[in-house]
Amino acid sequence: MITIYKKECKVYMVAQNRLDATDYDNLIPQLKDHIQAHNTVYWYIEMESFEGWTASAYWKGIELKLPNEERLKRVALVGNAKWQEQFMEVLIPFTRAHIKFFGPDEKKLAKEWIEKENN
Repeated sequence: MITIYKKECKVYMVAQNRLDATDYDNLIPQLKDHIQAHNTVYWYIEMESFEGWTASAYWKGIELKLPNEERLKRVALVGNAKWQEQFMEVLIPFTRAHIKFFGPDEKKLAKEWIEKENN
């Protein structure tokens, strides 16, 4: 399940349990619309009790194509190091954003990093 909250140029997402294709069908249009609406976008991704992806969700993530992806400046990944590599595999081919990983106990630090105004 994915929960999404948007505030100004920031997107906050919490991924829980196992993600499926429906989660991506919900996320991708919202993320694309937000990137279209803002010149600069920052994305906070928190993995809470995360168990991975179904095969269909993983392929939807691999096929992620973001319009104006250069507007995505920073991505904070918060969660267990086990999932860091897989999230990076999905994100790196589609963005030049600065992607930084934070452990589960560093949520506050990750939000501060996303919320700072300078690049």
